[in-house]
Amino acid sequence: MRRAHQVHPRAFEELVTEHLDSLYRTALRLVGGGVADAEDLLQDAVLRAFEHFAQLRNQEAGRSWLFAILVRTNLNRVRAAYRRSEQLTADLSDSAFEEALSAWQPSATPEEIFERRESADRIVKALDDLNPVLRAALVLTDVEGFSQREAAQMLEVPEGTLASRIFRARRELRRALSESSRELQGRERR
Repeated sequence: MRRAHQVHPRAFEELVTEHLDSLYRTALRLVGGGVADAEDLLQDAVLRAFEHFAQLRNQEAGRSWLFAILVRTNLNRVRAAYRRSEQLTADLSDSAFEEALSAWQPSATPEEIFERRESADRIVKALDDLNPVLRAALVLTDVEGFSQREAAQMLEVPEGTLASRIFRARRELRRALSESSRELQGRERR
Protein backbone atom coordinates (compact mmCIF):
# COMPACT_ATOMS: atom_id res chain seq x y z
CA MET A 1 0.00 0.00 0.00
CA ARG A 2 1.26 3.48 -0.86
CA ARG A 3 2.27 5.83 1.89
CA ALA A 4 -0.26 8.50 0.78
CA HIS A 5 -3.09 6.08 1.55
CA GLN A 6 -1.78 5.68 5.11
CA VAL A 7 -2.05 9.41 5.73
CA HIS A 8 -5.32 10.61 7.23
CA PRO A 9 -7.78 10.59 4.31
CA ARG A 10 -10.19 12.67 6.39
CA ALA A 11 -7.63 15.49 6.66
CA PHE A 12 -7.16 15.40 2.89
CA GLU A 13 -10.90 15.42 2.30
CA GLU A 14 -11.35 18.43 4.60
CA LEU A 15 -8.54 20.33 2.86
CA VAL A 16 -9.95 19.70 -0.61
CA THR A 17 -13.53 20.41 0.44
CA GLU A 18 -12.52 23.75 1.94
CA HIS A 19 -10.96 24.92 -1.34
CA LEU A 20 -13.00 22.99 -3.91
CA ASP A 21 -15.05 25.94 -5.21
CA SER A 22 -12.05 28.18 -5.82
CA LEU A 23 -10.09 25.26 -7.31
CA TYR A 24 -12.96 24.59 -9.71
CA ARG A 25 -13.25 28.28 -10.70
CA THR A 26 -9.53 28.38 -11.34
CA ALA A 27 -9.67 25.14 -13.34
CA LEU A 28 -12.44 26.68 -15.48
CA ARG A 29 -10.28 29.71 -16.19
CA LEU A 30 -7.17 27.64 -16.84
CA VAL A 31 -8.87 25.47 -19.46
CA GLY A 32 -10.68 28.31 -21.16
CA GLY A 33 -14.17 27.84 -19.72
CA GLY A 34 -14.89 24.26 -20.78
CA VAL A 35 -16.83 22.57 -17.97
CA ALA A 36 -15.84 19.01 -18.90
CA ASP A 37 -12.18 20.00 -19.30
CA ALA A 38 -12.24 21.82 -15.96
CA GLU A 39 -13.76 18.81 -14.24
CA ASP A 40 -11.15 16.51 -15.80
CA LEU A 41 -8.34 18.85 -14.77
CA LEU A 42 -9.66 19.16 -11.23
CA GLN A 43 -10.07 15.40 -10.93
CA ASP A 44 -6.50 14.79 -12.15
CA ALA A 45 -5.14 17.44 -9.79
CA VAL A 46 -7.02 16.12 -6.75
CA LEU A 47 -5.86 12.59 -7.51
CA ARG A 48 -2.27 13.79 -7.80
CA ALA A 49 -2.65 15.74 -4.56
CA PHE A 50 -4.01 12.67 -2.78
CA GLU A 51 -1.11 10.57 -4.03
CA HIS A 52 1.36 13.14 -2.66
CA PHE A 53 -0.53 14.26 0.44
CA ALA A 54 2.12 12.73 2.72
CA GLN A 55 4.58 15.28 1.30
CA LEU A 56 2.55 18.23 2.60
CA ARG A 57 4.48 19.17 5.72
CA ASN A 58 2.55 22.28 6.71
CA GLN A 59 -1.25 22.10 6.66
CA GLU A 60 -1.34 25.92 6.71
CA ALA A 61 0.15 25.88 3.21
CA GLY A 62 -2.52 23.49 1.95
CA ARG A 63 -4.30 26.05 -0.25
CA SER A 64 -1.22 27.13 -2.18
CA TRP A 65 -0.07 23.49 -2.36
CA LEU A 66 -3.39 22.46 -3.99
CA PHE A 67 -3.31 25.39 -6.41
CA ALA A 68 0.29 24.60 -7.33
CA ILE A 69 -0.71 21.04 -8.17
CA LEU A 70 -3.72 22.26 -10.17
CA VAL A 71 -1.65 24.72 -12.19
CA ARG A 72 1.20 22.28 -12.79
CA THR A 73 -1.24 19.56 -13.83
CA ASN A 74 -2.83 21.95 -16.31
CA LEU A 75 0.49 23.09 -17.71
CA ASN A 76 1.62 19.48 -18.10
CA ARG A 77 -1.59 18.70 -19.98
CA VAL A 78 -1.15 21.75 -22.21
CA ARG A 79 2.47 20.85 -22.95
CA ALA A 80 1.49 17.32 -23.78
CA ALA A 81 -1.31 18.50 -26.09
CA TYR A 82 0.85 20.88 -28.07
CA ARG A 83 4.28 22.35 -27.85
CA ARG A 84 4.34 25.90 -29.03
CA SER A 85 6.11 29.08 -28.05
CA GLU A 86 4.42 32.02 -26.42
CA GLN A 87 3.19 34.63 -28.87
CA LEU A 88 3.79 38.28 -28.22
CA THR A 89 1.84 41.21 -29.60
CA ALA A 90 2.27 44.96 -29.60
CA ASP A 91 1.48 46.84 -26.41
CA LEU A 92 -1.65 48.98 -26.22
CA SER A 93 -1.12 52.56 -25.11
CA ASP A 94 -2.68 53.69 -21.85
CA SER A 95 -4.96 56.14 -23.63
CA ALA A 96 -6.26 53.45 -26.00
CA PHE A 97 -6.80 51.11 -23.06
CA GLU A 98 -8.69 53.82 -21.16
CA GLU A 99 -10.79 54.47 -24.25
CA ALA A 100 -11.69 50.78 -24.47
CA LEU A 101 -12.63 50.67 -20.80
CA SER A 102 -14.79 53.78 -21.02
CA ALA A 103 -17.30 51.85 -23.15
CA TRP A 104 -18.02 49.62 -20.13
CA GLN A 105 -19.31 52.10 -17.58
CA PRO A 106 -22.21 50.64 -15.57
CA SER A 107 -25.66 52.16 -15.79
CA ALA A 108 -29.23 51.24 -15.05
CA THR A 109 -30.92 51.08 -18.45
CA PRO A 110 -31.71 47.62 -19.86
CA GLU A 111 -29.60 48.37 -22.93
CA GLU A 112 -26.61 49.29 -20.80
CA ILE A 113 -27.10 46.23 -18.57
CA PHE A 114 -27.07 44.10 -21.71
CA GLU A 115 -23.92 45.86 -22.89
CA ARG A 116 -22.24 45.20 -19.50
CA ARG A 117 -23.06 41.51 -19.77
CA GLU A 118 -21.71 41.47 -23.29
CA SER A 119 -18.55 43.19 -22.05
CA ALA A 120 -18.13 40.64 -19.27
CA ASP A 121 -18.45 37.90 -21.88
CA ARG A 122 -15.76 39.60 -23.97
CA ILE A 123 -13.45 39.80 -20.94
CA VAL A 124 -13.99 36.12 -20.16
CA LYS A 125 -13.39 35.23 -23.80
CA ALA A 126 -10.23 37.33 -23.91
CA LEU A 127 -8.99 35.60 -20.76
CA ASP A 128 -9.89 32.20 -22.18
CA ASP A 129 -8.04 32.99 -25.43
CA LEU A 130 -4.78 33.74 -23.61
CA ASN A 131 -1.88 31.35 -23.96
CA PRO A 132 -2.29 28.83 -21.10
CA VAL A 133 1.08 29.77 -19.56
CA LEU A 134 0.11 33.46 -19.46
CA ARG A 135 -3.43 32.68 -18.30
CA ALA A 136 -2.11 30.60 -15.37
CA ALA A 137 0.11 33.46 -14.20
CA LEU A 138 -2.72 36.01 -14.45
CA VAL A 139 -5.39 33.83 -12.83
CA LEU A 140 -3.20 33.00 -9.85
CA THR A 141 -2.22 36.60 -9.15
CA ASP A 142 -5.09 38.78 -10.39
CA VAL A 143 -8.05 36.44 -9.88
CA GLU A 144 -7.05 34.21 -6.96
CA GLY A 145 -4.98 36.85 -5.18
CA PHE A 146 -1.74 34.95 -4.69
CA SER A 147 1.39 37.06 -4.38
CA GLN A 148 3.85 36.95 -7.26
CA ARG A 149 6.27 35.04 -5.03
CA GLU A 150 3.64 32.37 -4.23
CA ALA A 151 2.53 32.10 -7.86
CA ALA A 152 6.15 31.83 -9.06
CA GLN A 153 6.70 28.98 -6.63
CA MET A 154 3.51 27.24 -7.79
CA LEU A 155 4.54 27.55 -11.42
CA GLU A 156 8.15 26.69 -10.61
CA VAL A 157 9.55 29.73 -12.39
CA PRO A 158 11.66 32.67 -11.20
CA GLU A 159 9.71 35.70 -9.97
CA GLY A 160 11.05 37.76 -12.88
CA THR A 161 9.68 35.24 -15.37
CA LEU A 162 6.31 35.34 -13.64
CA ALA A 163 6.28 39.15 -13.65
CA SER A 164 7.03 39.10 -17.38
CA ARG A 165 4.20 36.63 -18.00
CA ILE A 166 1.76 38.75 -16.02
CA PHE A 167 2.81 41.83 -17.98
CA ARG A 168 2.36 40.01 -21.30
CA ALA A 169 -0.99 38.55 -20.21
CA ARG A 170 -2.31 41.98 -19.24
CA ARG A 171 -1.03 43.43 -22.51
CA GLU A 172 -2.81 40.66 -24.45
CA LEU A 173 -6.03 41.34 -22.55
CA ARG A 174 -5.79 45.07 -23.29
CA ARG A 175 -5.24 44.34 -26.99
CA ALA A 176 -8.12 41.86 -27.18
CA LEU A 177 -10.48 44.15 -25.31
CA SER A 178 -9.51 47.11 -27.45
CA GLU A 179 -10.19 45.15 -30.64
CA SER A 180 -13.48 43.89 -29.23
CA SER A 181 -14.48 47.44 -28.29
CA ARG A 182 -13.68 48.73 -31.78
CA GLU A 183 -15.73 45.92 -33.35
CA LEU A 184 -18.66 46.71 -31.08
CA GLN A 185 -18.48 50.42 -31.86
CA GLY A 186 -18.35 49.60 -35.57
CA ARG A 187 -21.53 47.54 -35.26
CA GLU A 188 -23.29 50.33 -33.38
CA ARG A 189 -22.49 52.85 -36.13
CA ARG A 190 -24.11 50.73 -38.83
